[in-house]
Amino acid sequence: MTLDEVKSAVRLMTPEDRRKVALFILELEKDHFQENVGPQIAEDLKGFTKVVQETVDKIKKNLWPPT
Repeated sequence: MTLDEVKSAVRLMTPEDRRKVALFILELEKDHFQENVGPQIAEDLKGFTKVVQETVDKIKKNLWPPT
């Protein structure tokens, strides 16, 4: 089935059925995001946190205690 055929079929549905299809698509997108994008964001944040912590540690080492 092509995308145009799917679009035509959705147009023929009742509003209630269209909402059910929309909810189904949103669930698919949520699952995709959790499986593919979420772990990458978590990994990126972990790396960013490490860089920030290292920078703070360097600043503390070089500037603390004040002379």
